[in-house]
Parts: sequence; C-alpha cells; structure tokens
Amino acid sequence: MKNNSENIIRNYLQLGKLTIMLPVSLTGFTGYFIFNPHLSLKLISVSFGILLMGISASSLNQIQEFTLDSKMERTRSRPIPAGRINFNSAIIFTICTFLAGIYFIFSGGNLMAALIGLFAVLWYNLIYTYLKRITAFAVIPGALTGALPPLIGWIAAGGGILDKPVLFLEFLFFTGQIPHFWLLIIKYGQEYKKAGIPTLTDIFTNDQINRLTFTWVLTSVIAAMFLCYFDIIRTSALIGILLVASIYLIWEFSALIKTGTDTKSYKKYSLLLDSYFLLVLILLISDRIIETVF
Repeated sequence: MKNNSENIIRNYLQLGKLTIMLPVSLTGFTGYFIFNPHLSLKLISVSFGILLMGISASSLNQIQEFTLDSKMERTRSRPIPAGRINFNSAIIFTICTFLAGIYFIFSGGNLMAALIGLFAVLWYNLIYTYLKRITAFAVIPGALTGALPPLIGWIAAGGGILDKPVLFLEFLFFTGQIPHFWLLIIKYGQEYKKAGIPTLTDIFTNDQINRLTFTWVLTSVIAAMFLCYFDIIRTSALIGILLVASIYLIWEFSALIKTGTDTKSYKKYSLLLDSYFLLVLILLISDRIIETVF
C-alpha cells in the first residue's frame, strides 16, 4: 500500500513537473525578496502559490498534448500517455492546483499579483501551446511565461509593474529560456518533426542553431550585467562573482560554435545555463541580505 501511494504521488509530481517548477517558484521568491528582504508567511504563501500555478500549467499542458506526447520517445513515458494517470484525474488535479495557486498568491500578495499569475497560465496554455503547432519560433513569445514569476513576486510585495529592477529581471529570464529550448531542439528535433511539430531544424542547420543559441546566451549575460549597472546588485564582491561567472559562461558556449553539440554536450550546456541563472538568483538574494544585515 505504501509503495502504491508513493507511486501515485510520484506520478502527480511528474505531471506537474515539480523539478522544473521549483526553480520557477524561486524566481518568484527572488522578485518578492529583492523588494521586501524579510522572511515572512506572505513571502512563503506567494512563492508556494507560484509553484502551484506552475504545476497546474504543466499539468494542463500535458492534458492538451497527451496525443503528441504519445508519439515521441522523450515524452511517451509521461503519466497520461503511459496510462498511470487517467484524463479525468489529471483535470481534477489541474483545477485544484490552479485554484490553490491563485488563493495563495492573492492571500500573500494582492489581486494584481494573482491576475498576473492567471495571465501567465493563460498565455502558456492557450497561446504558447497553440503556437507550437504552427511555428518553430513559438518559444520566443512562449518565453514570456518564464519572465512573469519574478514580476508576480515583486507586485505581491508591493512593487510597481514598471519598476526598473523587476523589468531587467524579467528580461533576463525571458532571454535565458530561449537558448535552453533551442539546445533541446538540437537533441530532440527529429522527434518533434515526427510528431508533426514545426522545429528550427526545418529552417536552420545545426551550425546555424548553435550560433543563434550562443547569441541568445550572450544577450542573457548582458541582461545579467545590467542588474549591476543599474544598482540592482550593489555589493562589489557579488558583482565580481557575477562578472567571472559571465565570462566563464561565454567562454564555454563559444566552443558550441566550433564543435557543435551532441547528447553529452547538450547536458553540459543545459547544466551550465541552469547553474548560471541559479547563481544570479542567489546573488540577488545575498545582496539584499547583506544590505539588510550590514
């Protein structure tokens, strides 16, 4: 019985892509914390609400695309196409996590933050999910959803929607998602093609995609450095750490243009990107802690 319960929980966590949504929630936490650098129940409530909203969007996406998922080796083992979660149960799970997410964001923040959360889900599931079926460039408007969690946190803490710090933070996470997705396309482009989904490999060669990926990585690094230039990260030591990490990231990705990518290097470059953006979040949080304490 215990093992069965654990399997059920694991299946629903896979349906909600918990491992992906936890970092998303952290960006919302950061957006809140850099405006109001104090731990509180409201901060926890908003961060948890963002996590639940992300889980509901992922779950709904897998409901929408379960027939496509069943056609691709990479996704056919997901809970719905694999038959581990039935369609109705997935819908109930999606509704419950969505409503709970809205509630926690509203109760810990405000109505505007909750409405932005609602907009993020609608944009991801109604706009991006549809565009994926008709254009290989859907990731560009789709990347907007990754830029919204820090805005939700910022607004929930009392910030304004056009405040300079959160605009640059949004831009950073907008640009950062695009090279990550294009690395994925290089590895799994043929699977997408077989499932009838337009991909960049239909338009560009792998070498061209590699160069485009490097360009977007460079854009992300520039966006990250703007956080220092506009005094969003103010501590000198932390600025130095970000500068070193940025140079290292550019150096590593420059090899992508020369040598290309395969299964092993794909994992390496994905890990590098993930680590870089996690570092940026840690530096932002650390900067506010240093200012508050000292």
